[in-house]
Amino acid sequence: MTSPVPLDYAATANRPAYATLPDAARDRIAAELGGGAVTVTVAGGGFTTGFAGRVRSESGAELFIKAAGPRTPEVREAYRDEARCTAALPPGIPAPEIRFHADIDDWVVTGYEALQGKPLTLPMTPATVDLMLDAFAAAAKALNPPTADLIASGIRPKTDENLSVFRRIASGDAPPIALPPALDGRLAALADIESGIAEILDTDQVSHGDLRPDNFVLGDGRAWICDWTKPRYVPPWMDTGNLLIVAHGDGHDAERRFWEHPTSDRVGEAELDTMLAAITGALLDGWDEAPARIVSPAIHTHMRWAASAAADWLAQRRGW
Repeated sequence: MTSPVPLDYAATANRPAYATLPDAARDRIAAELGGGAVTVTVAGGGFTTGFAGRVRSESGAELFIKAAGPRTPEVREAYRDEARCTAALPPGIPAPEIRFHADIDDWVVTGYEALQGKPLTLPMTPATVDLMLDAFAAAAKALNPPTADLIASGIRPKTDENLSVFRRIASGDAPPIALPPALDGRLAALADIESGIAEILDTDQVSHGDLRPDNFVLGDGRAWICDWTKPRYVPPWMDTGNLLIVAHGDGHDAERRFWEHPTSDRVGEAELDTMLAAITGALLDGWDEAPARIVSPAIHTHMRWAASAAADWLAQRRGW
């Protein structure tokens, strides 16, 4: 695929400064660190507008802090969900550990292990793609069957509400959208391929639910999976496919890697097409109403580029 790099995934965020956190929150962080902050490195990646960054104290201790308050209640609730779900993860998942979590003056503040790694940037090397896939293989195995603690954390089903775009357009329930050249004139076929998504989502398996390369931290010979905000009842292979959409757009052999991944065991060719069609439709439909106060504008660039990558992978598989 020849699409340009979509954006710098390490520079997508629109975040407040550390100084904007209330005194009580910064005091709690200082207490956890054993001293006041001397170095704050705000995370450049991510699409939410809460505070996220590495905080280092005069004692030399470090934490990765996430915090959000009453001006962005949706982000605050997402950070609360992430803390709860991350704390409930079973052993064996390469994810950062929680060091503390607190509700302070209408704010949510969570301190995570400060991973010794860096966020993903494009282009990726083949080794980087394989590290992420290996990390997710371990996570998918550890997640299933889900533990009682993980279930109690509030896992919800994933519905096909935003994964039926082509069917809604074909039936006249939604306005048309522009299609990439490879999909032009194929709305009826896309709607038909997409129609199996509800059956795929009818599962008792659990997965991350939002597996993209920018939700990884890459270290020396390993990868960690972050942002466990919304684990869902969804087949893990769908997350594998979602991760590989970006890899395909970046010029990697997503097809081979998908079928070699342990999560693809017993997945049918038609199921992968269904997933790609559903994801393509959702990404092409976009999120025009995304409120800028809680979502970075970079999300739109990501969705447009990822839609092109997903459409291209699907078109190659179908011979279009």
